[in-house]
Amino acid sequence: MLVLLCMNLWGKNPHAAVISQPLIHTSNQNFILKPFEQCLDHVALEAETFNSYFYLWDIYTQFLFDKTKTFLPICLLQPNNKKSLEQGIWPSQWVTVDHRNTAYVSAARMYLGFDDTYEVFIHELAHFAGFLDEYPMRVAAAKYQCQIKRYAPNVIFESQLLGQSNHPYQQLFQIQLLTTSGTLRKDIEAFIFPGCQYLASTPRQYLLHPNQFNFLRFFDVAMIPYWYQYLWQQQVLTGRTAKLSTKIYIH
Repeated sequence: MLVLLCMNLWGKNPHAAVISQPLIHTSNQNFILKPFEQCLDHVALEAETFNSYFYLWDIYTQFLFDKTKTFLPICLLQPNNKKSLEQGIWPSQWVTVDHRNTAYVSAARMYLGFDDTYEVFIHELAHFAGFLDEYPMRVAAAKYQCQIKRYAPNVIFESQLLGQSNHPYQQLFQIQLLTTSGTLRKDIEAFIFPGCQYLASTPRQYLLHPNQFNFLRFFDVAMIPYWYQYLWQQQVLTGRTAKLSTKIYIH
């Protein structure tokens, strides 16, 4: 039987009370989490061994009952679920267990290791929506991730913040990071993006949320700030997530 995780948004946000101040008020009608009736992204879980099947089943079950992720219009398909393909539900993204026992995302494909926790899965899942890691990245990764044209939802270049830009969340960043006179807020240092600091020369970039204890800075932390929930939901609702370029075939 095909079981899809199709979550709704009814209920209170468990993270709204722990956001650092001052921030944009969560009652701002332009930037609120929205209810939805169907999932827009479907994530396939493919196991190649008996052990990986039970590992991915545990990931599926935790996501199914995770009340803190009800803001996401995302479905996880049961591991190796051929019936979803038979019913015409083609996955947007794909997850499997990598024999190198390391977690990473490449385009719309995620690879996990047996030692990776559910929190690591959620961290990697956010990369499908374009989020960048908020810890200093290695030079090879930073050269790719730190391009201004990427328009990462959680990062904005100073030139995009202060000038004309196609960044989809420029207005939100400006409300958060600029004063009413259009200058950078006094505590702007708390919002500096550290991910590209090992590159020889990189224009200054900022985060929407202070670089603190959250799921993008630490793999094993579950806390997702309210505004990252909003950004993540918007990325899915507007189709700004990685998609498989070819159809996959479940074994």
